[in-house]
Amino acid sequence: MKFSYVDRRLQLVKSFYMGIGKSALIFPIAFLAAFGQGLVTLGVIFYIRDIFGATPSQVGTMTGLWSAAYITGCIFLRRVTDGMLPRHLLIAAAFLECLFVALILTAGNFTVVLVLYMLFGMSISLFWPPIMGWLSQDIEGPALGRLMARFNLSWSVGSIVSPQLAGLLSERYESLPLIAGCCLFFLAGILVLLASLTLPKIRSDRTVNVKKNTGGNGTDGSTPLRFPAWIGVLTTYTTIGVIVNIFPLYALNTLEFSKSTVGFIMQNRALFGMVGFLIMGRTTFWHFRPGQMIIGQLIYASLAFSMMFADTGLATSALISSVGIFMAQSYFNSMFHGVSGSINRAGRMAVHEVLISSGLIIGSVFGGIIYQRFSMEYAYIFCAAFVLLGVVLQGAILIGIRKKNALV
Repeated sequence: MKFSYVDRRLQLVKSFYMGIGKSALIFPIAFLAAFGQGLVTLGVIFYIRDIFGATPSQVGTMTGLWSAAYITGCIFLRRVTDGMLPRHLLIAAAFLECLFVALILTAGNFTVVLVLYMLFGMSISLFWPPIMGWLSQDIEGPALGRLMARFNLSWSVGSIVSPQLAGLLSERYESLPLIAGCCLFFLAGILVLLASLTLPKIRSDRTVNVKKNTGGNGTDGSTPLRFPAWIGVLTTYTTIGVIVNIFPLYALNTLEFSKSTVGFIMQNRALFGMVGFLIMGRTTFWHFRPGQMIIGQLIYASLAFSMMFADTGLATSALISSVGIFMAQSYFNSMFHGVSGSINRAGRMAVHEVLISSGLIIGSVFGGIIYQRFSMEYAYIFCAAFVLLGVVLQGAILIGIRKKNALV
């Protein structure tokens, strides 16, 4: 009787072990990667300001080139990585990220840091498009929305905890956020490596990063709503580029906030972004409905414009937190409408990531230049105007779609 009980328990453990699939691996890995990237991307701004005396335009240029390197990787490295297993790409990405961040800490001048940071950005392109394409394979409709919600929750939790920690660590020693990020990347690489060697479902998964990665019945059923959704995510992340990469300098130099306060504000943005992801993932009323895109973008533009009047920590935090909700809306629209019905999930995720990075480039570079030459108020006006321009383009595209009777 005793042995029968033990045997049943062992059988349950064995069944659980045999049943661990890609979702159980992807969600914690996404958390670790986002956590590490959040530490590094904010921590490196504090680092180059303290160590090399970087100006706002230099910070904007560096973060813009980082995004450009990421875009380059998404576009051109895909030609090299087609046919590779996603888990192998995740291992390579994690260890390369760890390597380049470690080398940044040894660099003796700003130019070397710039080059290494670009290589860091390129290595990240081996991570996000493959992991999202791998996760969403053969899933459509509400199930896709729920799966993406859980995935977004995983990485957004990492984004929530990283800014505050980056500020606190940087106040103690400017290198600590980068060291912590390096350790997290290494841990992520080790976990994927161990899962690939030991977990039966992961080891036997032969999904490859190619265009044959089909969904549904194997025919392309893409929605044209991906085009206005893509415009929305581009203009949205232009403002995010200003907030994430230029605002910290403005907050430290002009508003005289502490680093931990800046981290707290960035943390609130990520927290409200997670709330937005949960709402989008657990509802379906917005699926294939363009009106919610336009309304969200108009509210987003008004928030960007209102930020020019915020000069206290409370007001700034409230506005930037609200930005996080509508950032999530644009992100989810682009992801959902981009992959729905597509026969090339990894490719569509690459487009999604390229547009996000393009917005970050525009916001970082132009926001840094405008802030340095004029003021932060003009940078916020630039953001609002760019979003409104996107609304006009979205409207024009939707009118064209309606005329062709292509709306679902």
